[in-house]
Amino acid sequence: MNFLNLYYFRVAAEELSFTNAAKRLFISQQSLSNHISRLENEFGVILFNRTQPITLTEAGKSLYASSKVLLQQKEQIEKSMQDIRDFRKGELTLGISTSRGAVMLPKILPEFRSAFPQIKLNLVEGTTKEINQALFEGRADLCIGFAINDPEKVHEELLHTESLVCVIPNSFLPRYLKIDSTLIPGSVQSFNIFADCPFIKMPKQTWLGEMFEKCCESYNIEPEILLETTSMSTMVSLCSSGIGAIVLPEIFVSRRMTFWNSFDWKEQVSVFPLNYPAGYRPITIAYMKDHYLSRAADEFIRMAQEKFSC
Repeated sequence: MNFLNLYYFRVAAEELSFTNAAKRLFISQQSLSNHISRLENEFGVILFNRTQPITLTEAGKSLYASSKVLLQQKEQIEKSMQDIRDFRKGELTLGISTSRGAVMLPKILPEFRSAFPQIKLNLVEGTTKEINQALFEGRADLCIGFAINDPEKVHEELLHTESLVCVIPNSFLPRYLKIDSTLIPGSVQSFNIFADCPFIKMPKQTWLGEMFEKCCESYNIEPEILLETTSMSTMVSLCSSGIGAIVLPEIFVSRRMTFWNSFDWKEQVSVFPLNYPAGYRPITIAYMKDHYLSRAADEFIRMAQEKFSC
């Protein structure tokens, strides 16, 4: 069986239009039809019902399901052969959320780029669901984020355990908080200490927004919500401007990692770790057990563990 014929068939099956598939493949429609006819002749079956709109036959549906597996295995074999030939050449695709990538990748990539200058690094950015889906579909080699917890299919290495902190504009300290010897920036606090502060938060549909609301429920408080935003940078900028308090994962405000230090925002705010065990989440770097792991990917994992191990 010719893999090129199989790949062209797969594209046509995805498009269900020979015209669109030919455009996507940058070949003529006649050439595409010839490739598919060769497959049909090889197997002695009809793969498409060619009435408009075209549809897959039962044989076509079966071959399409198999083609995804076979072509992915072919890609894995090619990657492994390329890596054996010269492991400093190739590509590595990493799935990571935009906000997490902004604080974690600057700690890893300089060393990785220095060690593997010819490796092309690609990013798949999105929500936790989106980057996990990219990993399962083979569009990402590695994924950094919340633990997936699927030990049958996924291998995960712990990078660090994420905890939550409350960030308060310094102007809030005498206005909304009772100042005493226990209220020292950096000291662990119960969330109810900040009940009178107005907050900026993320929507409930996000993990951080959900954690904020659950934290409020567990302490039986209803703080004033000034606004919601999906941007971590917006939250930090408004907090440093004295607009509202925020709750963030600790890694985003840690002195040695944050890119917001250039704004001198830490001079404008106080950071308090929260005594909220439900907000602790393991952050892992994951890869599929049945996918080939290149030496460059293995080195990326090692470097990430060195930078973020806890």
